[in-house]
Amino acid sequence: MATNKILEYNSILKIMKRICTFLIIVLYFLPFSFTQAQENWVSYIHSIDVKNLKEQQIRLQMSIRTEIEDADAAARFGFRVVTPNNDGFREFLKSRVKDTSWTTYTIVGNIDSTATRIRYSPHCQHNGKFYFDDIKIDVRTGDHEWKNIFTENFEHEPLKLEQGLRSGNYGKNEKFHAEIHTENTTIPNKCLLITGKGVPNYGNNKKAGKYADINGIKLYYEIYGEGHPFLYLHGNGGSISNCSKFMPHLINKYKVIAIDSRAQGLSTDADEPLSYIQMTADINALLDKLNIDSTYIWGQSDGAILGLILAMKHPDKVKKLLAFGANIQPDSLAVFQCAINDSKRIVRETKDERKRKLEQLMIDYPNIPYADLSFIKAPVLVIAGDRDIIRPEHTLKIFQHIPNSHLCIIPGTTHGASWEKKDLFLSILDDFFEDKFIMPDTRDWFR
Repeated sequence: MATNKILEYNSILKIMKRICTFLIIVLYFLPFSFTQAQENWVSYIHSIDVKNLKEQQIRLQMSIRTEIEDADAAARFGFRVVTPNNDGFREFLKSRVKDTSWTTYTIVGNIDSTATRIRYSPHCQHNGKFYFDDIKIDVRTGDHEWKNIFTENFEHEPLKLEQGLRSGNYGKNEKFHAEIHTENTTIPNKCLLITGKGVPNYGNNKKAGKYADINGIKLYYEIYGEGHPFLYLHGNGGSISNCSKFMPHLINKYKVIAIDSRAQGLSTDADEPLSYIQMTADINALLDKLNIDSTYIWGQSDGAILGLILAMKHPDKVKKLLAFGANIQPDSLAVFQCAINDSKRIVRETKDERKRKLEQLMIDYPNIPYADLSFIKAPVLVIAGDRDIIRPEHTLKIFQHIPNSHLCIIPGTTHGASWEKKDLFLSILDDFFEDKFIMPDTRDWFR
């Protein structure tokens, strides 16, 4: 009997370890995945068999040049190490490439013992022409020795790249086109050309974007469409561009006001530490400046926290609130410990002061008593993914403490469920904002 209990306990530990590993990967790549919004970017991939290369160091080299049309257009490149248990990025070029002349970049990583394939990926964001050439993949064979296992110079082979990073439409974008291109030089040279044309630029739109002097900072915002005001509040480390994938749908229905919270996107920062209370004050001041006295709100992650605080402190401003992935306390009772540990690691290691402040914000805040949620008068849809970084029991308690609320857990999704199941999410969003709010009673159904 004791042996069975030990085996059962060990099994539970293994499962929890896998969950924590998964959540760390999700949290770590969230800033990349969602700041590079689907409408703005594309990735192409090519797979290479590495079954016979176990636990070796790998080097990817690629020459890149760009002819960008948007200020924030850029190229990137990276590779994935594919194993039976995951398909996550092992390395990725951190800085955005904007070189107008050919420049060779190198990234180095490791092949896992269970690796089956490597997928290298040229990546482009926004409008412009992005050129890639002389792709080389080498493995280390000695202290200073490398063996080439793959070369692509686009001179003799047809284009083998496929658009998209994984199943579904992730990484695919019809506004980008890839082709073999011949450079007009004295010696003709073929290369890969990816062209982005007509790519929407939400989050850095010179025509729609404005700055407001708010509480000692310059708060950046964009307004689109007509109808009832609809406020979009992004997550930690994000920006207005996070909403790009949803903008065409929302603009047809609402007057969309999208804000870059302080220290994020194009908004500036002040010297003091960040707090959700201060950020909420920024939003309230902007709404006053725009003469908006009642608005729908979709808050994502940190944006959901801001939406809850706004609904508590300024109830007249909030007509309805969709709060996705919110937490009202920063500890492991609300957020999985592995995610907290990752934030603490980033604070220790990062040299980016903005990023450090944003991660510290999540470590220290919010600290909202459950009882304070009773001050919210507006209807609230509390929503999360069933594999969210927020504990499901915490999401449930938030729902239970808001007087007029609905609860939605989207199956088979993470903290990024809005993007992972876009159509389902938009259907839920529309129903909530457009239908009359009611709280049905199961006893009535039985009657």
